Amino acid sequence: MKTIVTFIRPWNRYNRGEIAGFDPATAAGLIGIHAVPYRPAEATPAAIPAAAPAPAPTAPEPAQSFETAMAALETPAETAPKAAAGADLPVQGRRK
Repeated sequence: MKTIVTFIRPWNRYNRGEIAGFDPATAAGLIGIHAVPYRPAEATPAAIPAAAPAPAPTAPEPAQSFETAMAALETPAETAPKAAAGADLPVQGRRK
């Protein structure tokens, strides 16, 4: 029979928040230091609140055309001033 624990600190290959089952001796050594006993959430019908009605779906906005998107990307590059030929290279890449 395994004892299920939830990790609160990293241990071995397990991270915080993970759930695993161990033999009772190993689980007893982990509980209080690296893990806590597993407590499943109660899923009784009385514990589940009534769901609110879903909102009506709205129409998505139309996507931008490819030409418009490309024009927006290319415009700043065309208006930028031309720099010196080697000014954009890092210092290590320049020839002496």
